[in-house]
Amino acid sequence: MIHIEVRKHGETITGLSASGHAEAGNMGEDLICAAVSAILFGLGNAADEMSDLIGFEIAENQFSMYAENPDSTAKTILQTGYYQLKTVEESYSDFVEIKTLEV
Repeated sequence: MIHIEVRKHGETITGLSASGHAEAGNMGEDLICAAVSAILFGLGNAADEMSDLIGFEIAENQFSMYAENPDSTAKTILQTGYYQLKTVEESYSDFVEIKTLEV
């Protein structure tokens, strides 16, 4: 299962992290993992190009992005990522789980 953690401060998302594997198909053929990976790497690329306030870390089966004091651009990037990941979770809840933590 892919475990996604959304960190919020009030109504503002300050971070997203994901770990694990959907195991919905063979390695390299798992479309759910591919969808989540595409979303996360797209967010990382957007953060890299559009916001100096978002940091991110990528390791094997782990992705994390965070913004301590997000401006409107950082908020938009993080909120967009949440909506995209939530859509995958709604369709494939046996393989993707999102938890929200108040920080």
